[in-house]
Amino acid sequence: MKRTLAFILALVFAILPLASCEKDGSTDGAQLLSFSQAQSVEEMEKLDGKTVSIIGYMSTLSPISGSFMYLMNLPYQSCPFCVPNTTQLANTMAVYAKSAEGFEFTDRAIQVTGVLEFGDYTDEFGYEYTYRIKDATYTILDTDKLDPKIQLWQQLASTNVIADIYQMYEYLNFLCFWPTYTAQFEGGGDYLYPDDAKYFYQTDGAQYNYGYKEDYFDNLIATIESVSKTDFTALVENIRKAEALAAQVEAEIEAGNYTAVAEYSGQFGDGRTQYIMNRAEEFEVLMQATYTEFAEWLATWEL
Repeated sequence: MKRTLAFILALVFAILPLASCEKDGSTDGAQLLSFSQAQSVEEMEKLDGKTVSIIGYMSTLSPISGSFMYLMNLPYQSCPFCVPNTTQLANTMAVYAKSAEGFEFTDRAIQVTGVLEFGDYTDEFGYEYTYRIKDATYTILDTDKLDPKIQLWQQLASTNVIADIYQMYEYLNFLCFWPTYTAQFEGGGDYLYPDDAKYFYQTDGAQYNYGYKEDYFDNLIATIESVSKTDFTALVENIRKAEALAAQVEAEIEAGNYTAVAEYSGQFGDGRTQYIMNRAEEFEVLMQATYTEFAEWLATWEL
């Protein structure tokens, strides 16, 4: 069945980071948080309504009014991080200002203090989260007094490779779960067929072709090792795991190891054909484990 593809419309599947790490402490009566702890919604929910404090950096993306900001444990980032190919924040915390004047931007490390609040939030940029820090203020920290490894972390951040790795996971997510993606065709919206999936990652200039290019994974690692060949070995190993999983899935697609389900009653509800990868459950487990490993690693870089 030949179809003309117009654009990718939606993603049905989402992967949630599962890391959890408690960190006790207080700052002027506030519960001291870490980005590692923030990976666990269950742990954060225990602090609903309580005053909390966390150290990080402002993303440069924020409303002109400064009414809120995205706090990250990584400097120099223009956009918050999200679960692959979704608008759900990951390793990023939404922080809303106490003052009517809002936040004044700084690229220095800051300590935020405010009240943790749970709810279903979608902000003006379309990002989604289940909790936020409200009524917040911040103080600028003297990074000269912090752990020396922070300078190395800032150097890695300045290469933008962490954002590139998030994009790598969007590519991997597409490979593993292309049957759950939908697109707009001449005949209307529909699930992707195998040829559609191949188009998206094999065709030069297509939406996910960047991950299919020669030396793609090697170039990510080369960027990391240009900063240090010894301090980021866990990150390099994670990229190699992602590369191996990508190769497995690509081989399965090329071999035709998928099944057409003609009576699928999912998003469209009208019996349209959907293709299911024969090893879909295995790839889901591997993808989630690999991405969670990266999310946990990223969250360990606390100030």
